[in-house]
Amino acid sequence: MRTKKHSLILIFFLLFNASAFAQEKEKEVLVSAASSLTDVLKEIGTVFQEKTKIKPIFNFGSSGSLYQQIEKGAPVDLFISADQETVDKGIANGVLESNTKTVLLKNTLVLVLPKSSKVRIEKIQDLQSAEIKRIAIGNPSSVPAGRYAEEVLSKDGLQKTLKDKFIPAENVRQVLDYVGREEVDAGFVYKTDALIAESKVKVALELGGHKPILYPGIVVSGTKNSADAKAFLNFLHKSPEAKALFTKYKFTLP
Repeated sequence: MRTKKHSLILIFFLLFNASAFAQEKEKEVLVSAASSLTDVLKEIGTVFQEKTKIKPIFNFGSSGSLYQQIEKGAPVDLFISADQETVDKGIANGVLESNTKTVLLKNTLVLVLPKSSKVRIEKIQDLQSAEIKRIAIGNPSSVPAGRYAEEVLSKDGLQKTLKDKFIPAENVRQVLDYVGREEVDAGFVYKTDALIAESKVKVALELGGHKPILYPGIVVSGTKNSADAKAFLNFLHKSPEAKALFTKYKFTLP
């Protein structure tokens, strides 16, 4: 009888502790975000987790590819794009919640060269030089930075003139990697990316003549984790901690 009593106590103890563990386990929010946000969001995510006990789980990539994953049913709670076009498409298709769309940041498109490059680029037309043989550019069909670059190049007919030099990349960080490893002679990235890799690349030109580079955050329609997704989005938009870190990484606040 004593053994049976002890067994019941042990079972109760184990069940109680399992329940307590489940209650203490941190909640998670699944975030798909543009690859240019990799470093800053990882740091902000750590701060958010410490304050709220909600852990952001990140999936970084090109905005277009991430949206396609969401559209096909990937379990994502919050989407942060490097362009408005992709987000507006998602709203029109009912994939993203329009009333949660929040512009978080601005950025600048730049042309970068390998740090050791001796080539002088003073204007975008200089990319026609014989010294520039390979130019990395994000695939415009899925990479916003590639579309912004395409807009700049199209104004002077350079899109066609330079097409044989283009080396396509799946996201802006891949472009940065190609330039940093000197596998290409130049590439189009965001200013924030160039600053992160300033030991390997240098900015030749800051570029204009394209749509404003804005980063909207938006909750995915149908998520069962809407409250936590909105909490993280609000933290990114309004908290002093997030603003300080965005500024640290040289993003421009709207």
